[in-house]
Amino acid sequence: MVPDLKGYHYNEILMAIEEYASVHGFEIMVSVPKMSPEEEKHVLDQYFKRKIDGIILCELFGDTDYLEPFINSGVPIVALDYYIDEILCDSVNIDNVSGARSAMKYLYNMGHRNILYIRGVEKSPASKNREKGIEKFLRKHKDVQVYFSEHSGYNPNDGYEAVESFLKKYGLKFTAIFAVNDWASIGALRALYDHGLRVPDDVSIIGYDNGPFSEYLYPPLTTIHQPRREMGLTAAQLLIERILGKGPKIPRNVVLPTKLIERKSVKKVEP
Repeated sequence: MVPDLKGYHYNEILMAIEEYASVHGFEIMVSVPKMSPEEEKHVLDQYFKRKIDGIILCELFGDTDYLEPFINSGVPIVALDYYIDEILCDSVNIDNVSGARSAMKYLYNMGHRNILYIRGVEKSPASKNREKGIEKFLRKHKDVQVYFSEHSGYNPNDGYEAVESFLKKYGLKFTAIFAVNDWASIGALRALYDHGLRVPDDVSIIGYDNGPFSEYLYPPLTTIHQPRREMGLTAAQLLIERILGKGPKIPRNVVLPTKLIERKSVKKVEP
């Protein structure tokens, strides 16, 4: 179950899940509840009635109470890209807190002290953890000012609106942009261009994801790499092991590291 299939993130994860499942003799069904808690509940109810073998939940937006029928009945669950407070099931996650801190540290070392952060979807667990990473960084670096965008979202139009609205309301108060993902970075790049601002000469920008198009943007985008293929393969492996009764009985939480990919979109400036 994935929140959406726009862009590239869940598409790549899904293809890795399908690849691993197919090799091991399993078929997959895909549902897209579009970030709606009500639709998530409906889909999970239908899955339970169909007596499926197991579920991979990607970035659940509703309450974990939805999972109780599956947990009580012994149907294996893997939470992917979603942090569940109680350890109820296996999970595969990215260290988003550390990834965001890495992006902030890189901008800081390049001299940037005034940064616009383009926020992600408010209910998104990944988005929340990236903001936690920024807040952790700010607690140790009092000389940095981060402006959190009033407009938020994961899509190019969200990145465009975040930059456009900020510039119109406050002017150019930042030397760098940190976008919640590379897709939003595309919109940010266009908004800067429409205002006659050059990247990285006038404004630097760093993304998050290392999307398949990032190195082909102009300028090539500096970003934080997420190992999407590894996320999908690991989630499928954990679930199939559970279905087949293999592996340890206690829930496993796999946290995969991020990596800074340095390209040409960030310029070193005097702090």
